[in-house]
Amino acid sequence: MKTMPVIQRNFFRLLRSGTFGRKDEPLEPMSEWKWDRLCQLALMHGVGALVADGIKAYSDDFFLRLSDRQKDNWHRITEETEERNKETDMCLAELFDTFNHAHLRPILLKGQGFASLYDRPGHRSGGDIDIYFPYKPQAEKADAWAIEHGTEKDESDRNMLKYFRHDIKIEHHKQMMYLTNTLLNRRLQKIIDSEIRCCDSAYRIINGTKIEIVPHTLSLLIIIVRMARYIMNEGISLKQLIDFGMFLRKEGDKVDFVKLQKWIGKLQLQHMALLEGALLVKLMKFDEDELPFINFKNDTDTTTITDDIFDMNGSHTVDWFFTQGKHVFVTTSNSNAMLWHIRHTAKFFKYYPAEIFTNFFASFARSLSRIEE
Repeated sequence: MKTMPVIQRNFFRLLRSGTFGRKDEPLEPMSEWKWDRLCQLALMHGVGALVADGIKAYSDDFFLRLSDRQKDNWHRITEETEERNKETDMCLAELFDTFNHAHLRPILLKGQGFASLYDRPGHRSGGDIDIYFPYKPQAEKADAWAIEHGTEKDESDRNMLKYFRHDIKIEHHKQMMYLTNTLLNRRLQKIIDSEIRCCDSAYRIINGTKIEIVPHTLSLLIIIVRMARYIMNEGISLKQLIDFGMFLRKEGDKVDFVKLQKWIGKLQLQHMALLEGALLVKLMKFDEDELPFINFKNDTDTTTITDDIFDMNGSHTVDWFFTQGKHVFVTTSNSNAMLWHIRHTAKFFKYYPAEIFTNFFASFARSLSRIEE
């Protein structure tokens, strides 16, 4: 099995320490250039402030040799992450106060809801605010409010409404999560609808406001499905992997693992869930018994898959779309991205064949739909 280069080994030591408090291995010596590369890797994956926390935990390590410039850079990354999270939390609280007052029942998806599980919530790098409204009439009212009060509205995606408020991107999702395979998606939507209607609601207090979140067992299923979709389309997300681990550690005692295992079977997610669990075990040093819903009897080789994590020059699938040529032919905007997508689909086919096949053709169809005459 191929050994990780020293930059990657030190990166995961610091990341495990900054997120899960695991300081089990000493650092290895690196040059100033390699420390800069490690910083680039952390920023690329949106875990800069978490790695900075790891650096603080390793402050007495003999081989932690950072220049003043590098120390200042890590400090700036942490401050910027904290400030952005404060702004996002204020916007989130305002939105939920508005929607709750109008009896629209907003449910927070991912993002800031997971941040509250971290020892330092402000150090989880946030993105946008994702909200789901389970009932269509309330969703339509919320969308109407957003169109009136938001800026930079974008209704081009049939699955969500996008807009900005206080310089924070907001997304109103038509579905909590979806799959491209029609049969599997029908099963997923049935699970979601049943749980939202029948289960007791779960909440977080964020910025003094009571925020409804996804019920715990369903939330873990959505984490697994979201990671699967991201792996199929983009590659491995370390932020999602950490959220996965953090949720298991902090909320695992509230999850019905028997029910979850049945859902995983219905959605044919067994092999993909095994891959996600194997990544958590290998990269974050979790114990297999912390994931009781996964059968680890077969050894899953994650080496070729984790290589994608460290690819700083890979083509991105969103760059792949077609344009109309001068004649009847169409051309791709980025042949490298298209080839990457094909290779990527082939690599992960065995983990989720029922979904990845339809996912590839759904991506292909979206690319064709963007043809410009």
